[in-house]
Amino acid sequence: MYDWNDLKYLVAVARHGSTLAASRALGVNQTTVQRRLAELERQLGQKLVERQQSGYRLTALGEAMLPHAESVASAAAAFEAHLASATRASVG
Repeated sequence: MYDWNDLKYLVAVARHGSTLAASRALGVNQTTVQRRLAELERQLGQKLVERQQSGYRLTALGEAMLPHAESVASAAAAFEAHLASATRASVG
């Protein structure tokens, strides 16, 4: 089974078009983005991105899965925001 946390790397590459730009946006090394994306593809058994001279492009599967990956990313961000708010409320 794949690590759902790796979906954020797919979303970042799709949004930014390269692993370098995605790494900057996520605040991690470029190799981390490449490694996590490769691991996600390995776990799924299919390619999600294709390397091109101008950067990365989503495969047909990557395009189909992107809205779902974005939903997971949004849900995780909402969870973190709610948790932070609840934590502040219980401390304050």
